[in-house]
Amino acid sequence: MAVLGQFRLIFRSAKKHFQWVQDRTGVSGAQLWVLAELKRRPGIRVTDLARAMGIHQSTASNLIDPLEKRGLIQRDRSAKDQRVVHLSLTRSGRETIGRAPRPLEGVLPDALHSLGRADLVELQRRLNRLAQQMKVRDTAGKRMLLGDI
Repeated sequence: MAVLGQFRLIFRSAKKHFQWVQDRTGVSGAQLWVLAELKRRPGIRVTDLARAMGIHQSTASNLIDPLEKRGLIQRDRSAKDQRVVHLSLTRSGRETIGRAPRPLEGVLPDALHSLGRADLVELQRRLNRLAQQMKVRDTAGKRMLLGDI
């Protein structure tokens, strides 16, 4: 029960952070993560954004559309290759990040980034073992946003 309690604490804490983000900024936790990635890597392409967030490209596109409609990001076509689209923050996007609670990418990704490589490898090994014991497994969940689970 203690281990189950830890999972509950982790997911409840992530959910609480998502709500705090929404209340303070008007964007979802996942959308804030997009803005944070654009701040870190101005001009990033959608495929690279999806890779950085560990999500499917179509999921990344679905996050980008409302941010563009709200004027928080902009898409610019490459002068060299019109098929290539680069994403960047607008002034409103930078202001949104400025009033957002930290960590920008969310509490769970932030906590995972703080672990050492050996701890991450061991955690992954043990979680893989746990997942193998489950009678029902939805592998599509591996590339979903935590807020969508």
